[in-house]
Amino acid sequence: MKSVSNFLAPSKRHFKFYRNILFILLLLIGGFVLVHKFKFSSNENFVKPLPQDPFVKVYFNQNRASDYKDPYRHFIRKGDNLEQILVDAINQAQSTIDLAVMEFRLPKVAEALIAKHKSGVKVRLIIDNKYNKTWADYTPLLISRMNEHDKAAYEELKRYPTDALSLIKNSGIEIKDDTSNRAPKGSGLMHHKFMVVDNIYTIVSSGNLTTSEYHGDFQNFESRGNPNNMVVMPSNPQIAKTFTDEFNYMWQGLFKSRKPKRYPVTIPAGAGTVTINFSPASRSSDIAFTSNGVIANYIQQAKKSVHVAVFVYSDQKISNTLGKVHDNGVENIKVLVDPDFISQPYSKAYDAMGVCPRMGTRNRGGDKVKPWNNPITTVGFPISPVGDRGVHSKMAILDSMLVITGSHNWSSAGNYLNDETLIAIQNPIVAAHYEREFHRLYDNAQLGLKALPHAQKCN
Repeated sequence: MKSVSNFLAPSKRHFKFYRNILFILLLLIGGFVLVHKFKFSSNENFVKPLPQDPFVKVYFNQNRASDYKDPYRHFIRKGDNLEQILVDAINQAQSTIDLAVMEFRLPKVAEALIAKHKSGVKVRLIIDNKYNKTWADYTPLLISRMNEHDKAAYEELKRYPTDALSLIKNSGIEIKDDTSNRAPKGSGLMHHKFMVVDNIYTIVSSGNLTTSEYHGDFQNFESRGNPNNMVVMPSNPQIAKTFTDEFNYMWQGLFKSRKPKRYPVTIPAGAGTVTINFSPASRSSDIAFTSNGVIANYIQQAKKSVHVAVFVYSDQKISNTLGKVHDNGVENIKVLVDPDFISQPYSKAYDAMGVCPRMGTRNRGGDKVKPWNNPITTVGFPISPVGDRGVHSKMAILDSMLVITGSHNWSSAGNYLNDETLIAIQNPIVAAHYEREFHRLYDNAQLGLKALPHAQKCN
């Protein structure tokens, strides 16, 4: 026994020695990983929140300074939960809720509206006629006639946990669209995205009420939703009344050009002002009082910088004005457009970069290009995960003081066909938030002529 014990003893000692060494190595490796993870989080992921104006608060679904748990995919992600902001506003309603949005699909918003409706709050909902369909309304014939984009949207719709629109309709909440009250369908969209609560609390968003707009696609965990922004004005009866008047016109069946002529209105709010203008305008109207004219007028006043991030950019007046501002010495001009629209023949990105669409391709339309005298290369599109738009916000920041946003695309359709919201916020506190969002997009963008693969020198 003694010889056997003497034989085993060194092995036990060796085992204990190697076990201790292994434990120390694991500690060192673990510490190394934690340190680098903390360093990465500190240097790249952590962004200090900016102060908010309590009377004009702004949020972004890809905000790097905040995070939330995705309510449908159940993981923690960077961004502001725009859906929850709507739900919280609905939950505080005491008397009325008016919601106008092109597409309505978010179940949690539907559930909040239904709860308030049952409690006696008057709830009214307006959507675009194309999206006034429950799951049961999509017949095989209708599905077979869809284009690829609509088919993809329909496939995503089937993955929702419940049919939000069906919930609303079964609850007794009245829904109208832009064909209600015998309103002529027309060629434009009911493209508003705003909500008014208790005639005092107003929310304006660039995004529709869908997961792909606010959160991301169900089956793609890299997706973060189309980049969108939201403006919350919680205690301004004058702003609320302006939006309620617009809502009431539509509730009566006055959509698109059937609404009476209106002019931009400027209202004090927080540390600045909010100017509101609604589309569409008549083509016979003075362009200065249209939404595109208002945008051009603000751009004309820029002295230091113009930063633009829009879904569609095709208005010639805005492009001409921005080019003249550049000629007059404003060098800090940057423009981002969604990748699906930047190279379209009507895109004003060609103007800014002084090139034309290559003839013989799908991008015909060189006759529509008005090249700037002094072209720039700080034009492009943000790169985004598969399934997400590069940019869906419709925003510009001028001189780090003025923000232009809303639902209004910088296009002729936005100006003359659609029901649209344009707001201009003169407020440096608000502008700081939008500058941060712009640079988040710009820092991950394809810029210059590489963004226009079908470009050529103009004749």
